[in-house]
Amino acid sequence: MSAGAETTAETAAEPRIVVHEGMAAVEAALGDELATLVGDERAAQWRLPRGGYAPTLWVDVVDGAPRAAALTTGRPATAATTLVDPWWADEGALQRLVASITDDARARGTVALKWRGETVPPVLDGFMPLRAPFGAVGTEDVRGAVRWLSAIPHAEPGYYAQTTLFTCGAVAALMGAGVRGVGGFAADGADRDRELDYWRRATNFPACEPIGLGVATAEHLGAGAVEIALDTAGPVLLEEYEGFDRSFRAELQAESVRRAEELGVRLDRRRVDVAEIARRVAGGELALLLIDEEPMHAVHGPHWVLAHASDGCDVVVIEDPWVNRESGETWVDVHELPIRLADLDRLVRWSDEDYRGVVFVGE
Repeated sequence: MSAGAETTAETAAEPRIVVHEGMAAVEAALGDELATLVGDERAAQWRLPRGGYAPTLWVDVVDGAPRAAALTTGRPATAATTLVDPWWADEGALQRLVASITDDARARGTVALKWRGETVPPVLDGFMPLRAPFGAVGTEDVRGAVRWLSAIPHAEPGYYAQTTLFTCGAVAALMGAGVRGVGGFAADGADRDRELDYWRRATNFPACEPIGLGVATAEHLGAGAVEIALDTAGPVLLEEYEGFDRSFRAELQAESVRRAEELGVRLDRRRVDVAEIARRVAGGELALLLIDEEPMHAVHGPHWVLAHASDGCDVVVIEDPWVNRESGETWVDVHELPIRLADLDRLVRWSDEDYRGVVFVGE
């Protein structure tokens, strides 16, 4: 469907599913009648500026009147679609609506169909509740569920959202530590202290570069569990620095290399292929991935995510510590987030040098 288009999913007159694609079409469709039916709070959520995340409003219409409606969104370069706070007047209309959304999601290659709302009706087969997050920067009260449209058997990790602009590496590593059962988040009031303490140990001010993050992870979990892959020999994530600002950070990175050697952490200077990442994660390893956010958010920026599950050949499932609340995201959108390898290959690289940083964590 083209941006801003309105189509019908059935040719029969009644009932019918009407689809409004793009923010302009969503705004137009949320006229007085529909906004009144769904309520001011839900309508306000649907009107948030989600233009980069494929906003689409689906409405089940019976005898000319809306009977169910849902906004769907999904980040580019991912294989997930979220139903945002669906509304329904009867369960039959809801079932028709979700069936149409599911069919469309399958056709687009969606792997995980998510539901975000106060509750998931029992009539919706296949949706399993997501565990509540440890912390989610203001979206903790949101509840979610997921229906996997492609089977990727795995245990669901605990989720925590970074509370600063610069602690993504520490948060990704601590979520991985939680998977390993060693010193992760605990929802006990001390999680932010854990986040900041880990960042202090791993940081290159303010970012965490791959070797420094790998060393902190080795110190946290044991050196034998960690392998660092970085396909460049010089200091990294220093593209914007000059003079002293660059030199002292480069010196700290050299110290991280020395510490890795001292601990016996393997440092691999070859470029790791995304197919290898998928195979190793499917085999039980975790992978901390340095990504460029541009394919997801249309703005360049270095960022760390945790890969914790994979089918071994086409899809890797990540935890992204960043929640873009300004565009309506909650922890449901970025938890258990599947990415196909073609998109992963675009994401896991940084700078004009196009280097790739990965920290593998064994079992």
